[in-house]
Amino acid sequence: TDAPDAKPLQVEKGGIEFRDVSFEYPDDHNKVLRHVNLNIRPGENLALVGPSGGGKTTLCNLIPRFYDVTGGEILIDGQDIRHVTLSSLRNAVGVVQQDVYLFSGTVAENIAYGKPGATREEIIAAARLAGADGFVRELKDGYDTYVGERGVKLSGGQKQRISIARVFLKNPPILLLDEATSA
Repeated sequence: TDAPDAKPLQVEKGGIEFRDVSFEYPDDHNKVLRHVNLNIRPGENLALVGPSGGGKTTLCNLIPRFYDVTGGEILIDGQDIRHVTLSSLRNAVGVVQQDVYLFSGTVAENIAYGKPGATREEIIAAARLAGADGFVRELKDGYDTYVGERGVKLSGGQKQRISIARVFLKNPPILLLDEATSA
């Protein structure tokens, strides 16, 4: 939820700083992260590599505040993310999760979720950038093919490419890819 003093996030450059960040899940008293300090400069690409369970996904989930830190602070362009509105924070951050979820609907609708009201041309351009256009055009109804629970079954890599197209269409100033390498 928003803090009483929350203001919209103003992203000028997109620098992210973790200052002495610690985190533990609410039902678990083992710290997943302990006193993490990390400075990601604007425009910098950073890869976090480590063993499963090492906290990489947790770091990604803390930036859009899917969870709040239990110690320290995370800053975007010098602004503590606990004191900005959640809506402005999540509009500024695009995340491709390692576990991709597709909504029941068409391929085009799933991509457009990143930018409601997007034109068909914008959707196709995002799919091309994500390397999804080729396989989408081969589907029975192309971009109008239904996917999700009752729709066409897609491979994990295909789902991931649709998720990447969704975030490309959103075009946020900050992009987080959580193990989005299989696509």
